[in-house]
Amino acid sequence: MRELSLDWETRSDVDLIKEGVYRYVESQHTDVLLASYRFSDETVIRRWRKGEPCPADIREHVERGGIINAHNAAFERLIWWFVMSDRHDWPRPKLEQFRCTAVAAAASSLPRALGRLGDALDLKVKKDKRGTFLIKKLSVPAGWKNGAPVWSEDSQLTAEFHDYCDDDVRTECEASSRIVPISDYEQRVYALNETINDRGLRIDVVSARAAVQIADKAKEALNKELTQVTGGYVTAVTQAAALKRWVEQQGIVTENLDKDTIDDLLHSDDLPDRIRRALELRQEGGKPSVEKIAAMLSRVNRDGRVRGVYLHHGAGQTGRFSSRGVQAHNLPKTRKIFEAESPRFDVLFKAIRTGEPDALTWLYGEELGRPLHLLSDAIRLFIWAAPGYDLIDADYSSIEGRMAAWFAGEDWKLDAFRALDRGDGPGMYELTAASIYNIDVADVSRAQRGVGKVGELSMGYQGGVGALAKMARQNKLKLHTVFGSVWESATPERREAAEKRFAERANAHDEATEKLGREGWLAAELIKVGWRAAHPRIAESWRLLESAATDAVLDPGSLHSAVGAKFRVVNGFLWMQLPSGRCLAYGRPRIGEVIAPWADKTLPLAKQERKIGLTALGVDAVTDRWTRHSIYGGSLFNNLVQGSARDIMVHGMFAAEAAGYPIVLHTHDEMAAEVPVGFGSVEEFSAIINRLPEWARGLPLAAAGWRGKRYRKD
Repeated sequence: MRELSLDWETRSDVDLIKEGVYRYVESQHTDVLLASYRFSDETVIRRWRKGEPCPADIREHVERGGIINAHNAAFERLIWWFVMSDRHDWPRPKLEQFRCTAVAAAASSLPRALGRLGDALDLKVKKDKRGTFLIKKLSVPAGWKNGAPVWSEDSQLTAEFHDYCDDDVRTECEASSRIVPISDYEQRVYALNETINDRGLRIDVVSARAAVQIADKAKEALNKELTQVTGGYVTAVTQAAALKRWVEQQGIVTENLDKDTIDDLLHSDDLPDRIRRALELRQEGGKPSVEKIAAMLSRVNRDGRVRGVYLHHGAGQTGRFSSRGVQAHNLPKTRKIFEAESPRFDVLFKAIRTGEPDALTWLYGEELGRPLHLLSDAIRLFIWAAPGYDLIDADYSSIEGRMAAWFAGEDWKLDAFRALDRGDGPGMYELTAASIYNIDVADVSRAQRGVGKVGELSMGYQGGVGALAKMARQNKLKLHTVFGSVWESATPERREAAEKRFAERANAHDEATEKLGREGWLAAELIKVGWRAAHPRIAESWRLLESAATDAVLDPGSLHSAVGAKFRVVNGFLWMQLPSGRCLAYGRPRIGEVIAPWADKTLPLAKQERKIGLTALGVDAVTDRWTRHSIYGGSLFNNLVQGSARDIMVHGMFAAEAAGYPIVLHTHDEMAAEVPVGFGSVEEFSAIINRLPEWARGLPLAAAGWRGKRYRKD
């Protein structure tokens, strides 16, 4: 079938990066300067310039339903719809006609950004870095006059801009020919996600603006107190470097003052009061509430909705969705005491709308009513339904734990989940604690349940002491305080092995041994060992998956199966097929020497101990570059479980849409629909998304939720 590849070059008074494409296309000053395009059965690049009519070949292609390829196709689609079709009489393509090479790249674990994709694939024509200069000159206003933007008009630069656009089309076409396209089903998932993006999330704009005022005033008060506490050395909570120097002058040496480090320091029992208060002020001033609320306001459309929130295949290897702009996937958790003792939400938001921090303090008291902390608690509530509508929300209960047990055949745990769903069984954290402490589940104390929770949330993917320590910190559990009880419940053999392991890690200058200390490290090690002993089939699954993947790499083209997954190396990629049929990709796999996890990191790189391991190329979550990383059993199990959980959720989203529940929000294991008041029910919605696809038959799935005006987390 003939396909069209197209790229626009546009100009606007809206900052695309900061405000997003939906605000961009909404502006009356946004327009298209030029375009380059190519049909799949031709090699010639064709051009279009502002002021010309729609080319006849494009019109004919669109009107007969032809496919349109673009990189980050949402931008091309929205420019086409709201600028070219609405203002310049171009035919309006359907959403289903668009194909996105950035999504196809991400599905093959390749970089989304066109420049980095070109580097990864070593394309003949790569993205021209001069494009940044041309965009600044031609796409951004040079100034303003009488309320209208003034644009640079330069025929030479415009010609160069069109050359740049031509090269982008060539790069996109070559990349498209080199990338495995997503399946027809996954194309439907892409279209559904774009439909959800187009619907958007409604924001309480009035309250959000008042909240920003509160935050600004609260930060001013924090800065004033911090100046007093530090004797004028640090005058703002944002001055991390100055605060670090001041803390060190007080005799506390630290590598940095990031969130985790401050949390660790505040857990110290012997921290001087002045230092503690300074760190508390920094911690409170660093709450993400202001930035997230400001992001909502910077991206909200004139109808009060934020759009384009979700990115298809945005979360690394598994194909899960990610969030951008508003970051709906990473909203702060609400304090339990806030949930339990808060007044009605309308009372809270009346206080917020005053724009005064004191109104919150008066309402909640000095401790609970700290303005920035309270705004962080309330961040979800700024998302609300339209007049005459409700949000119906449901999430899957412990879906990763259930899927891990289901894949591994950890039958006792599957039975426990089924009993829990019937309402006649103990909680999973209690069961985990009972297995770690070797006691009856009825005898598990509240403190022991906390240990079980940390173990359950951190150990499923072959995590070690470091992973458990991180989860303990997030759950405010001081590992050294549970050492005694964990040590007492361990067998002599486990104690001896843990002591030996601690000595080895300490001699290797393992950072965790220094941070946690002997008792904290031993507690973590014994919790780890206890969890693994209680989950032998899950632990065995790690080994089986790594073995199958390794065998597939050693014998390219051959098929190897383990734990419900299938592995094969084809076209330079290791593919892991999930039970749903979707495949996860690992680029250029190889087996060779890698630095051992237990190596002494204080030694020069060349002298650090090595082991034989499996590696592949994938996108680094921090740098966005295509880099080589280790693959091991736990990471494969993680990808299998999380990827399949994503496929369960997508199945539920399609079912909800078909039943008349339009989805507006989805977050890993949760989704929400915006429906007319009186339509449907939480019970019906939960039952619909709980229907299993055929490939997941036997999985004990459970979902529950709530109905209300404002988005919340139950």
